[in-house]
Amino acid sequence: MKKTIHFFLFFLLITYFSYAQTPYFKKGDRVVFVGNSITNNGAFHHNIFQYYVTRFPEQPITFFNCGISGDVTAGILKRMDSDVLIHEPTHAVIMIGMNDVNRRLYGIAPTFDVDTLKKRELALEVYKINLDSIIRIFLSKGIKVIIQKPTIYDQTAVSITPNNLGVNDALKQCAEFGELLSKKYKLPSVDYWTILNDINNKLQLKEPSATIIGPDRVHPAAPGHLIMAYQFLKALQSPQYVSKIEISKNALKTQSAKINCEIENILKSRKSLSFSVKENALPFPINENQKQAEDLVPFEEEFNLQELKVSGLKKGNYQLKIDTSIISTFSAKQLKSGINLTNFSNTPQYRQAVAINKILVNLWQAEANLRTIKWVEISHLNELGNNENLSTVKDYLDKRFVDRFQNLSNASYYKGQFEKYLLIKSREKEFQEQMKQLSLEAYELAKPVVHHFTLSYILKK
Repeated sequence: MKKTIHFFLFFLLITYFSYAQTPYFKKGDRVVFVGNSITNNGAFHHNIFQYYVTRFPEQPITFFNCGISGDVTAGILKRMDSDVLIHEPTHAVIMIGMNDVNRRLYGIAPTFDVDTLKKRELALEVYKINLDSIIRIFLSKGIKVIIQKPTIYDQTAVSITPNNLGVNDALKQCAEFGELLSKKYKLPSVDYWTILNDINNKLQLKEPSATIIGPDRVHPAAPGHLIMAYQFLKALQSPQYVSKIEISKNALKTQSAKINCEIENILKSRKSLSFSVKENALPFPINENQKQAEDLVPFEEEFNLQELKVSGLKKGNYQLKIDTSIISTFSAKQLKSGINLTNFSNTPQYRQAVAINKILVNLWQAEANLRTIKWVEISHLNELGNNENLSTVKDYLDKRFVDRFQNLSNASYYKGQFEKYLLIKSREKEFQEQMKQLSLEAYELAKPVVHHFTLSYILKK
């Protein structure tokens, strides 16, 4: 008997720790995401932040976008104080390499030119030295580091975009070096290169022009960013459950079990079952432009499970209502197996999460404005000195555009960013305050709410 009790207690402990809702980032943490344009564009870490807001609404954290388009490891070292450490981070999440490999050294065909091959090797050596230096700076200041291995360059898709053959192989070497550093300094690492490469290969077996990367072969498309968020959450062993509501209805009594929620006021009759639930988290709402990722990685099953299980119901169909919203009709068999409520966008919980997403979209727009300001100042105004006089800045940027960018294929990008800078520079503090306020609003809206569930038996006609 004692052995049975001990085994049961052991089973409970294993179950508890298996489903413990323990975040990697804790309340008050300040996390800088450092990198190039893939970080600057931000969708993957926006997804990660949204996961944390909806999953841990009582433990607010702050993310800082420290990506600069076109940046390399040497650039991060130069802007370390002014653009990264200025945020007083507790954690630094770094991904760099796409520009360090120097894609201009690669072309549409393999090369055996000794000088070119030596330049490629030198680029990788400089990358390794600088990345090691960046990590040592963070660690010397007590900042926890997460290494993200670079994303892929799609050199296999059939595309009209000119191909820099060999770039992805160089990025693989960057990823392998990242793994060496993670072991050297005992740091967590997130392997984007492998998962994106594997998915891309599978897609292209069916359709040679398919890609998880955008048309430029460099920047992950929207589904790719959600896959990156999935890989990040997986690497850091993030919790699976939004909540788990389990109710057993039988003739003698009704019992309940739960994960990350509180169940109260269970009432049963011959034809209905009702109860109140306060869930400690909300589902993660997936945007339409990222839906493809759901077919490529098990994001919903592993990180977005809001499960409702009800057993002991008599055979037949039941209408589920949450508060005043009719969600859908389920059979007793389906309810016994379990329903993932995140698949239903008409639940009050999902609608609450969508409202949070709208706040975050505004936050990220303010963030994008701030990154444009930083990009122009760090990448283009560093030689000007005093940039307070916008008239002088305009003349400088106009000349810089004519001298360096007007004949490039992406000249309109530089022109647009320079013009945007001149329009928004005076609002820099306003954007900073917006971000703080919108973050507070998102966390406030994410606070747990009690919902009333009703399962009603549907009479056969």
